Amino acid sequence: MALNNETPNLAPLPPLPVHAGVAEPRISVIVGSIGYRRLLTTLIRAALPLAKIEEVDPFSQTMQDAGISFGTTSDIIVLGGIGTEAEALSALRRLRARESCPPIILLASHELERLADRLLAAGAAAVLLKDALSQLVLTGAILRLTGGASADTATATVPRRYGQFAFNVDGERVVLAIDGVRPLATMSASTMAQVMSAETIDNRTRVVVKFFLSNPYHDAATVQKFCDRYAYFSSLNGRSVVRYLDAGIAGSWPYVVLEHLAAGDLRRRMANGLSTGAAVKIIHQIATALVDVHAGRFAHMDLKPENIFFRGDDSLVLIDFNISTRFGCVARSAASHDVMGSPFYMSPEQGRGLPIDGRSDLYSAGVIFYEMLTGERPFSGENSAQVIFRHLHEEVPLLPSRIRHLQPIVDLLLAKNPDERYAGATELLAALRPLLEQDEGTSASLVSTG
Repeated sequence: MALNNETPNLAPLPPLPVHAGVAEPRISVIVGSIGYRRLLTTLIRAALPLAKIEEVDPFSQTMQDAGISFGTTSDIIVLGGIGTEAEALSALRRLRARESCPPIILLASHELERLADRLLAAGAAAVLLKDALSQLVLTGAILRLTGGASADTATATVPRRYGQFAFNVDGERVVLAIDGVRPLATMSASTMAQVMSAETIDNRTRVVVKFFLSNPYHDAATVQKFCDRYAYFSSLNGRSVVRYLDAGIAGSWPYVVLEHLAAGDLRRRMANGLSTGAAVKIIHQIATALVDVHAGRFAHMDLKPENIFFRGDDSLVLIDFNISTRFGCVARSAASHDVMGSPFYMSPEQGRGLPIDGRSDLYSAGVIFYEMLTGERPFSGENSAQVIFRHLHEEVPLLPSRIRHLQPIVDLLLAKNPDERYAGATELLAALRPLLEQDEGTSASLVSTG
């Protein structure tokens, strides 16, 4: 459901700095949907890692009179799952009847938009839209309401502006509202995700918005995968991975707002030709990024030139962790049980549907390295099955004689058996270090990608 461009009664004042509120706020998240509740907890904890969060299913608790057993020691209550005015007023009355009830942030449906003033008067400290919810706005409200602000200041609201993002999901047109960001163009679309170029409404800063369509919040099992990935990769603060600027819930799905990487991807650079020295530098940067990714015991699982970007300062950035998988798990689609990934860059164990670890990414890095050096992929075929078969069974092709000194690195990266590869990205870094220290002038010939 679309929103008006301005909804003057629904958002708190702009977010305060992270140090403004209670150092370790105690937060009760009271929402009936386990998936939505888990999303809220993840978003709050990612911004406020010291917060003590109590997750409450209101349907398993008593809401009779003032005898409410949850939130008794909280600094703030986040109350969701409210669909009607009667439900909202009843919940607020029962909670506020308790002695020393903390401030309540009410997450309301679109239908309650026009009633925000009445809900504030009934005891809500702030009213936010539950399906147009920004992490920045939510945590800003929490910080303000736990920071000793006066009641008048804490409940004050300012106009918010929502961009409306329209696209198709399962053949149906949907329009989703994102706080403070408006769409520019579609970048990619699939059954798993919708990625759109966008800009902030306030200062027109370019960003990227990604909707995770395979993780609706009513599906607790799939949304847990999003939560695990978001919690870890956002914690890296953009160190060798794309920087997360905001996140939230739009309609039925989680979304993230990411930095715009104007310098383009590795595929573009490969199309223009790379020197051997440039290829060595890039594979070294990829290995550095994989050290960070693998430190959380995640494998990227879709490492390819289209998922490797560069910032303006020429630093390398990994993107698209949509199928990233915990070590020891299998990267399969929950719906079809098909193996997920890009066949040209897929490790043998990934192609077989076996449990993986970081060495699977090292294999993918080996494919990319070979392609950067020669302009061709080591294994190709007329269809995915042929390509995967060749990854499984064919010998690693030889590099041209002028760069044959790099063959041992390629062979170790592309070993069929993970145990015969580098044990981890740090070992690959050690193997590459002597090459970086050599005079790059001896390997300055351009490699055509044909």
